[in-house]
Amino acid sequence: MLEAPRPSAAGAQIARRSPVLSLSLLPALALVLVLALALAACQSPPATHAAAARTRRASVISTARQTAVRQAFIDAMRRLQLEGPPGSSPAPSSTPSPAPPPPRVPDSLALQHYILYDYLVAARLRRALQIAPDDALDSAIARFLDTHAGQPVVRDLRHDWLESLADRQQWKLFLPRAAHVSDPLLVCDRLAGRLVTGDTAGLAVEALAWWQQLIEQPPACNSVFAWLKQQGLLTPEQAVSRTRAALAAGNVRLALQFAVDVPPEELAPLSQWALLLQSPRSGLAGLAARPDMPVEPQALEAGFTLLTLRDSAAAAALLPSLLARPDMTPALRSRLQRDAALGLAYDHDPAALTAFLAMPPLLAQPDGTPDVRLLEWRVRAALWAGDYAQALLWIDAMPPSLATEPRWRYWSARATEAMQGAAAAQPLYAAIAGLRDYYGYLAADRLQRPYDLNAHATPDDPAVQIALGAEPGLLRAHELLICGMYDDAVAEWAAALRGATDTTRIQAAHLAARWGWYTQSIATLAQAGDWDDVQLRYPRPYSDLITDASRRTHLPADWILAVMRQESLFRPDAISRANARGLMQLLPQTANEVAQRWHLSLSDVDALFDPATAVALGAAHLRELLDDYDGHIVMALAAYNAGAASLTRWLPDKPMDADVWIENIPFDETRTYVESILEHIVAYGWTRGATPPRLAALLPPVSSVAAQPALGILTSHPLGGITPP
Repeated sequence: MLEAPRPSAAGAQIARRSPVLSLSLLPALALVLVLALALAACQSPPATHAAAARTRRASVISTARQTAVRQAFIDAMRRLQLEGPPGSSPAPSSTPSPAPPPPRVPDSLALQHYILYDYLVAARLRRALQIAPDDALDSAIARFLDTHAGQPVVRDLRHDWLESLADRQQWKLFLPRAAHVSDPLLVCDRLAGRLVTGDTAGLAVEALAWWQQLIEQPPACNSVFAWLKQQGLLTPEQAVSRTRAALAAGNVRLALQFAVDVPPEELAPLSQWALLLQSPRSGLAGLAARPDMPVEPQALEAGFTLLTLRDSAAAAALLPSLLARPDMTPALRSRLQRDAALGLAYDHDPAALTAFLAMPPLLAQPDGTPDVRLLEWRVRAALWAGDYAQALLWIDAMPPSLATEPRWRYWSARATEAMQGAAAAQPLYAAIAGLRDYYGYLAADRLQRPYDLNAHATPDDPAVQIALGAEPGLLRAHELLICGMYDDAVAEWAAALRGATDTTRIQAAHLAARWGWYTQSIATLAQAGDWDDVQLRYPRPYSDLITDASRRTHLPADWILAVMRQESLFRPDAISRANARGLMQLLPQTANEVAQRWHLSLSDVDALFDPATAVALGAAHLRELLDDYDGHIVMALAAYNAGAASLTRWLPDKPMDADVWIENIPFDETRTYVESILEHIVAYGWTRGATPPRLAALLPPVSSVAAQPALGILTSHPLGGITPP
């Protein structure tokens, strides 16, 4: 799962927030020469033996020099890390003190000419800011930023310098360079700096707009907000409005902070709203028991919506009493009924279908746009209940923009087949059976037709790629990639291709694939709007690691690749908001437990950024889930993404067609995740020249047999009849 994607691996942490540099011709030409030789090797006529020998010797020498200077750069960056933060406490006397870093020797001429040298310069400037900022350092940083204006290398240095200038109240340097900052702390510093320097023209408007932002404001803004109050610009009405906005966003903690500015006589309805968000069941029960108790409609609806997600049955039980309140409006009545029905559908409650049927027509949102969630989930509830006639009626009632999606075209065919027979459904299936997606494959299975992946290779022009690879920005991106500085590499890549044509981006995607940078290759191909180069979009990296994991776990290699592609898009330093890490996106606790059961090494959580560790543990985890769920890949994938506890809640009381069950997964992310990985499994079968596996064979019925999986420590790992391809 990609959260965007992300800090780097332990061995590559030299770069996560580090510095850029000037292009030097010698290393650049060496890189171009190596790339040209690699690309031309398969297509150039053989040279004479003497010429070939000279070329090989030159290439070896250039490569060796490049490797040496690269290592010198990496070592220099690591030395900066070893110095530690300034002012850190010494180690206890009983603990041997770590050896101090060796004194820095002057940089070699080769290092100074290295294409990433500016990143080292920027890192040293940032380090100096931490230790002893002064006027001379400010001048040096200003020169560096001006020289490299607009280049990715200045991002972190510029941010750190602005923070330092604000801390030191160097407003003459800070303010001209902080006009377009977006970081909340720097925005507050800029507002405070303008106030201190007397630059108040338009300050009130800007500061008031910032005060209204639904964020926890940094302390640096306190003086500006106090000035607004002194000017009489922060009125009680504005304080109430800001608190209401936080409550409407569901952020109770922020609303309580904002409420300190609300007059006491205005607090009662806001406090009631906060209570309904904090304890929706008890708050709504009080409103149901006392219909004369006043409540704002938006607050009642917010609490009720939250309760439907936490306990749909409790919400449904309270609904009649709430609807009987004398202050109930027709619009609020419809919205409460909608939310109650959706909550029941998410929980697969049999009452969901009845709740949807009892609703008045409410197919649009207040702004007039279709209520897609309602339109889709009432169909899903009908499918779960096995009422295909009602499902078909509701699909037919969808607006064309929704009904023509492959998802609902497939379910229209399925419902037609259930109601009228296979012959009536055949043309409906045929209309989507040629699509390269989950629903297209399901339709092809219904017709017993082969899958059509509609694969069309994009032009692969080595000459263009050589020219692209010689561009300074892409040269830097490549070197940063080799050095493990992934975030900086992505920034350089994006800057170099800004404004590029789709044709150029396609060649850049091929270039990235040749570098082994599959994350960027796939992303760049998508940016070019090309989805049909299946071979390029489905690479097979880490083949040795995956083969080894496949043999150990008896998982098909294609399954491991498919999960890896969906989880991290092959980025080894990927990390999610939930702290899942590495190629297979394992949570540290899960990784530790799996490592113990499988006797695999896991030195620390950062080891998950190591591909060898990530692949071995991720495959083992998937193997365990398959064993827990009787080899059912769909249930294993759902548990891999959402956890075993969620999966247990979603299992049906009796066997159910797997496509119906997948469609009714309540979490949009998990539903998409399962469908996407099934698509990936098919594509990976095709890319290795095999007949793609049929989804019909991968999707046996889902039942409640595995409702209580054996989640304890496993003493063995049965194969479940699965063998590698």
